[in-house]
Amino acid sequence: MISNFLTTAVRSLLRQKYYALINLIGLSVGIAAFLLIVLYVQHETGFDKHLRKRDNLFRVVEIQNEPGVGEQHVAITMGPLAGALKADFPQVVNAVRFMPGFDIQVVSLGNKNFRERGLYYTDPSVIGMFNIEFLQGNPATALSTPMSVVLSEKTVEKYFGSTPNVLGKSMMLGKRSFVITGIMKDQPMQTHLFFDILVSISSVENQADFEWMKGWGSNSLITYIELDQSESRQIIEEKFPEFLRKNVFSKEEGWEFLEMYLQPLDEVYLESQHIKFQNVSAAGDINLVIVFIVIAVLILLVACVNFINISIARSVKRAREVGIRKVLGADRLSLVYQFISESLLLTLLAIFIAVGLVELALPEMNKLLATDFHIDFRGNWIFNAGLFLILIIISLAAGSYPAFYLSRFQPVKVLKGGSSIKGSSAGYLSKGLVVFQFMISVGLMFSVLVINDQVDYMKNKDLGIIYRDAIFVFFGDDDDAGKSEPLRNELLKDSRIRTVSGCSFLNGVSGSQGPVFVDDSARTKLTMRFGYVDYNFFEAMGVKFVAGRNFDRKIASDKGGSVIINQAAARKLGWDNPLGMKFKTVMGADTTVKPEVIGVINDYHYFSMRSLIEPAIYVWNPEMFRGLLIGYYAESDKQSVRKYIEDKWIDHFPDTPFQPVVADDFAAESYKNDQKLFSLFVYFTTISVLLSVLGLFGLTSLLIEQKTRIIGIRRVLGGPVWKITSQLIHDYMLLVLIAGAIALPLTYYFLEQQLRQFAYRIDINAFHMISAVVILTLIAFFTIIFKAYRAAGANPVKALKYE
Repeated sequence: MISNFLTTAVRSLLRQKYYALINLIGLSVGIAAFLLIVLYVQHETGFDKHLRKRDNLFRVVEIQNEPGVGEQHVAITMGPLAGALKADFPQVVNAVRFMPGFDIQVVSLGNKNFRERGLYYTDPSVIGMFNIEFLQGNPATALSTPMSVVLSEKTVEKYFGSTPNVLGKSMMLGKRSFVITGIMKDQPMQTHLFFDILVSISSVENQADFEWMKGWGSNSLITYIELDQSESRQIIEEKFPEFLRKNVFSKEEGWEFLEMYLQPLDEVYLESQHIKFQNVSAAGDINLVIVFIVIAVLILLVACVNFINISIARSVKRAREVGIRKVLGADRLSLVYQFISESLLLTLLAIFIAVGLVELALPEMNKLLATDFHIDFRGNWIFNAGLFLILIIISLAAGSYPAFYLSRFQPVKVLKGGSSIKGSSAGYLSKGLVVFQFMISVGLMFSVLVINDQVDYMKNKDLGIIYRDAIFVFFGDDDDAGKSEPLRNELLKDSRIRTVSGCSFLNGVSGSQGPVFVDDSARTKLTMRFGYVDYNFFEAMGVKFVAGRNFDRKIASDKGGSVIINQAAARKLGWDNPLGMKFKTVMGADTTVKPEVIGVINDYHYFSMRSLIEPAIYVWNPEMFRGLLIGYYAESDKQSVRKYIEDKWIDHFPDTPFQPVVADDFAAESYKNDQKLFSLFVYFTTISVLLSVLGLFGLTSLLIEQKTRIIGIRRVLGGPVWKITSQLIHDYMLLVLIAGAIALPLTYYFLEQQLRQFAYRIDINAFHMISAVVILTLIAFFTIIFKAYRAAGANPVKALKYE
């Protein structure tokens, strides 16, 4: 019987190749788009799954509310916190601290010098908590002594090649020699905290330069704890206020407001957009994941709607077939099986084609997202199960209504051409489904227009600083800053180079912020971002002064004794005339003087436009410089100038890798992910619109085929083609407008929520809404008029002979 159903299904599909092809294209493209999004979602939700204890692992997050920045959640904590948590809470099984090796600029072995990003100081407990697997060395003691280091497989290969045993060998991390005590397996790439080199934290915590690690007033470490059970989280959080009173507020650390909570490890990658200073290797966005899940489901629904609409359109031609089958003894259930089998066969074929389309699209998607997605039938059982569910769900969802709708026809009325074949319920359903399709398309088109304007706004907004025609090169250590003057002088001799400036980074600020106290009796405090620049940084980067002057190399007191603030700092302090105002102490300034404000610069975006421009204070202190900013005149000289700079850099700093940060790339980085995801959004929106057009074509075919004789009679009676066509178009345009009326307010609310992530954003206006509806209306108009005009212009004799 099954073979009979399949044979009949194949014959039916071949008999109506045109409709079958439209259905096949719609389903294949819809399923392919769905699978691509599923691969993206599966990747984003798959982070840190290799950690066996992840259900009991938590990151400690602080809530600060300091003058200048307001309430902020930060993932960096105090040095003594991990030990205190373990001592005060019996529920804490273990604790570990991570601190980026910011003092280790270069890792060296012989003539090999590299700047390592995945390098952290950490406690020995990291091995058990993060289930690090060792290839060589003793996990119990590898990080228990000072000056010990554990390397990953690929790090060993990079420095030692194929040397089989490197335990006990030494290598230079910065200016100090460390002994290799262990080799660990490479981490999976899907982890929020990726490390290649782990250094024992005891190597630095007792050094004079790291004395701050023993106090409760400085935040620079990431703290994770392991609980006896995940439910203990609530117990600890309830006792945090008492814990802070005992350990923090009882000491003169300067904290006025501080709270803490525990963030589950499973949430760190996707649900940390509100947290600052994370020091993570990768960060996702749960909102984007949800958005793409919704898009995937909607595209699949649109594909199913197409199937139903076109199947109903075919039902007019198949009504007599159903009548004859019933006369010959077929019961309703066998007819349902027949139509479901046709749906199953078509869906199965569509899935095969969709997998092929995914294989074709993956290279481009991987290139766009810098990922390595691939279809793994053997290792990805979720993907395989998903394909099976798609087959079953789409076959039933797309085939059920046509099956039950056709199988209920009364054979006598059908064979006589009665009204049963024109059931109004089918027409209402089809129109409702088309409205649903265009609701999706209008909503997505509206979203595309708004997101495109937001991305363009970020790309083209005046940032207050010119990130162009410049590179930044990191020093190898603090001594490089003192030795940079000869290199500066030599570079400036080249006519292509316009400026050389020492600074903390390309954007002028460092990665730190802290309290600054005004020299007044009220002990006024403001939390500021610290920046360290020399006398020509602001001019080099096009930052404008609104008051006062720049640092002057001819004025000795400017070096460490004067400061420049931005407008945000002046506003927060309530200073109408900041010039001449003094601070008691500023980190990085001369501690023997009270730094005086000599200038105020405009508020420029030193970070992404997702965050507000916070108060910033700038000091001229070469000891705090982390590299050189080198600007050149012409974009056309970029490659040759960079090669020249590299050669001179190697001459002066042969042990420091030349790894420049390009200004254009730094500026683009802030909106790169938005641009990538916007491109994906456009692709999938286009697919949704195309599928909606197919659905509309199916509805048009249904109604026109039902009105074939009416059109013929009107033509015989002298009705003009344009009038008949306009009457056919009228009803369909109304459906698009109804879809827009429903979709626009819903999408507007959703977009407003998304735009709140940006501190600087566009306003949604009527142009976005009207444009979305107009674009979809035009697409629908030309889709309908193509079919309607052909039907209205057909030979009336053929129309009157129809069936």
